[in-house]
Amino acid sequence: MKTPARLYCPVPRLALSLIAPMIMGLGIASDAAAQKTYRWTDEQGQVHFSDLPPPPTARKKEEKQYNVGGSDNTPSFAVRKAAGNFPVVLYSSDNCGDLCVSARDLLKKRGIPFSERKIVTAEDMAAYRERLGAPEEVPAVTIGTLTQKGFDGGRWNRMLDDAGYPRTALPGAAATPDPATPAPTTPAPATPAPTAPAPTQ
Repeated sequence: MKTPARLYCPVPRLALSLIAPMIMGLGIASDAAAQKTYRWTDEQGQVHFSDLPPPPTARKKEEKQYNVGGSDNTPSFAVRKAAGNFPVVLYSSDNCGDLCVSARDLLKKRGIPFSERKIVTAEDMAAYRERLGAPEEVPAVTIGTLTQKGFDGGRWNRMLDDAGYPRTALPGAAATPDPATPAPTTPAPATPAPTAPAPTQ
């Protein structure tokens, strides 16, 4: 019985020299695509985000791994860090119209995670005044401790830049805002029903 002949397909040395770096590159790219982010709270209660492990004194340590460039709508490390230090809150009302739409679109296009609070009740109005003061104008935004009344695209972008948010969102990472909720209530005497703040022009 004859032994089947073995097939031999020679690979030119030039081809090997080209393929080897490609295989190594795939391994490196796979490691680079997976990024770890650490979240912890320090002794003063301040929340931190970093790509470096937290110090031994850190409390409430969390470690997460994200795939960069994937289709899971995961925000970048820069966005997560900025959101931890400078959370964004959008204030709006039902009669805000196109100005609130423009403000919301700006945040979404930049991939900014944000929560939206609608001014509906007297308690909402009181919470607005406590946070931003009078007069009441919408849309308004708070970025950490920074506040801005009225929509001004240039001003809002500069504030977001200063807070460390990237100018453009990663592909497939458009922001999804938290459902609009009333502003936190604060104890206050009963007041007449509020008049919704007029949108600024």
